[in-house]
Amino acid sequence: MKRKILLCMAILGISFTVASADTDKPAASVNLKSNSVIEAYIDANVHCNAALLNQVMGNEAVLKITRQGKIVEQNKRDLVDFYKKRGDITLNCTSNFEILSTSDCVVMVRVDFKYPLFTQENYVTVVKDQNGIWKISQIHRFNG
Repeated sequence: MKRKILLCMAILGISFTVASADTDKPAASVNLKSNSVIEAYIDANVHCNAALLNQVMGNEAVLKITRQGKIVEQNKRDLVDFYKKRGDITLNCTSNFEILSTSDCVVMVRVDFKYPLFTQENYVTVVKDQNGIWKISQIHRFNG
C-alpha cells in the first residue's frame, strides 16, 4: 500500500513539475535569422514580453534614448526587468520595419511603433556571433 501511495505521489510530483514548466520561453530558433529576431523584438515590445525580449537581446545590448538633450542608456537587464514589472499587456500601436543595411554578420533595421499621438523610431543593430546566432546588440530610440 505504501508503494502505491509513494508511486502516486511521484507521478503527481512529476505531473506538477511538467505542468508548471515555463511555457513562455521562446524557441531558440528565433535567433537563427535576423528577420526572426526583428519580428520577435517587435512582438516583445508590443506585448511587453520579457522572456522574448531576453531571448533576442545580446547580453551586452544597450538601448540609447535621447531625452532633453541627453542620452540615457539602459542595459538588457534593466529592460527585461521593466517588462517583467509591466506584465503581459498589449500596447496601442502598430508597427513596421525596414531593413536599412545588411551584411553577412550585421543588419541595421529601422523599427517604427506608431501610437495615436506619436511615432517611436528604433534603429536596431542585429549581429551574428561565431555560432551563427543573431541577437540585438544596440537600439537607438527616438520619440517623435
